[in-house]
Amino acid sequence: MRIAYLVSRYPAPSHTFIEREIRALSDLGVEILRFSVRKPGAADVLGERALAEAAQTRWLVPPPPIQLATAVVATFVTQPAVSLRVLADAIGKARGRQKLKWLMYYFEGVLLAWMLKRAGAEHLHCHFGNSGSNTAMIAARLAGLPMSITFHGIDLDEPMEFRHGEKVRECAFAVCISERGRETLLQSAPEAAGKVHVVRCGYPAAAADAVPPMPERNRIVCVARLAPEKGHCVLLGALRELKTRGRDFHCTLVGGGPLEREIVAHIAKAGLSGHVTMTGALAPAGVAQHLADADLVVLASLGEGIPVVLMEAFALQRPVVATRVGGISELVVDGESGRLVEPGDAIALADALEWMLSDPERARALGKAGWQTLRAKHDPRSSAEQMRQLFAGAIVRDTGVDRAPDASRAGLTEA
Repeated sequence: MRIAYLVSRYPAPSHTFIEREIRALSDLGVEILRFSVRKPGAADVLGERALAEAAQTRWLVPPPPIQLATAVVATFVTQPAVSLRVLADAIGKARGRQKLKWLMYYFEGVLLAWMLKRAGAEHLHCHFGNSGSNTAMIAARLAGLPMSITFHGIDLDEPMEFRHGEKVRECAFAVCISERGRETLLQSAPEAAGKVHVVRCGYPAAAADAVPPMPERNRIVCVARLAPEKGHCVLLGALRELKTRGRDFHCTLVGGGPLEREIVAHIAKAGLSGHVTMTGALAPAGVAQHLADADLVVLASLGEGIPVVLMEAFALQRPVVATRVGGISELVVDGESGRLVEPGDAIALADALEWMLSDPERARALGKAGWQTLRAKHDPRSSAEQMRQLFAGAIVRDTGVDRAPDASRAGLTEA
C-alpha cells in the first residue's frame, strides 16, 4: 500500500504522535508519503527524527512556482469539467472572506493532487479536521482518490466552518482518537456512524524496571504549546494559590507558542518568577528528561482530544492532574490514575495539585495505575494495525485490489 499523509504543518514538536504512527505503519509494510501544507520552520524541526521526517516531506506552501504552474495547467487541460466543478463547489459554499480562503485551499489541492498522481498514491489520509482537511478534500476529488481523516480534539469545535458533515460523508472512513470525539463528530453526520472508528494514539510504555524513580522534590511539569486552549493562565492562577498557601513547589513550562510574552508577563505579575521556569519548545529527548525529573504532570487545557503528554507521563509512571475535557477521562480516572478538575477553575486545580504533592506514596500508586492503563489501551502496534486494516479496506473498495501486506509474513494476526 502507498498511503499519502497530509498535515497542516509537519514535522512539528506537537505532532510527534504522527511520526510514531508513520513509523509503526512502516514497520507493518505500509509505504507512507509525507505531505505538509506549510513548510516547517527551523523551530519545528527538533531532534534527529524530526530532521529525518522533514527530509522526506513535501510541502505546498510556499508553493514551488514551476510545479504549481504545471499542476494548474495539467489539471485544467486533462479534466476541465471536474476542475471547474470542484472549484465551484469549494468557493460556492463559502461566505464572505471565506471565499478567498477556499480559493487558496483549491490551488493547494490542485498542487497536492498533481503530486499524489505522480507519486502513485492509493489513498490520502489527513490528520486533523481543520484547514488542512479542506485541502485534502479538494485534492482527493481532483486526484480521484479515496480519503480519510483523523479528528483529534479542538479541530471538532467548528464543524460548520470546516464542513465536517460533508467530509465524513465523502470519506472512505474517518477516525477519532476518543469515544467522546466520535460522539461529537457524528453530530455532523449521524448517518455515517458505520464508518467512523476510534483508533487511540499509540504510545510505548517504558518497561517496569526502566522507569526512573520519582524525585520527590515537589517538581511539576506542564508540556503544552503556549496557546489559549492550553489554559496556562488558569494554571498560573493555581500556582499562585499554592504559593499563597505556603506549599513548596517548582513548575516547568515546556513548549513554545504565540502566548509566550503574555505568559512571561503573567509569571512576573503573579510573583512566581522563583517558582516557574520556561524552557521553550524542546526535542522529544528534552521533553522526556523533564518528565522524568518531575513528580507530577499537569494540564489546564480548555479543549483537548487525548493529549499525548499524558501518555508520556504514564509511560514513566508519573501521575497527572488535568482538566475534564475532550477524551481525557477515557485515559485518566479521577482518584485512580490521576486527578481531574473542571476547566477554568484555578482553585480546584490548586487543590488537586496540593492533594497530589502531599502524599508521594499515593502519587506513585496513581502513576503506576496510569502506566497499566497505557499498556492496555494505547499499544502503538495495535493502533497501527487498526489503521493498516482501514487503509486496506478502503483501497479494496475503491479499486477491487487487495494490496495489503501479508499479515502472517509480518508476524501478525488480524484484530
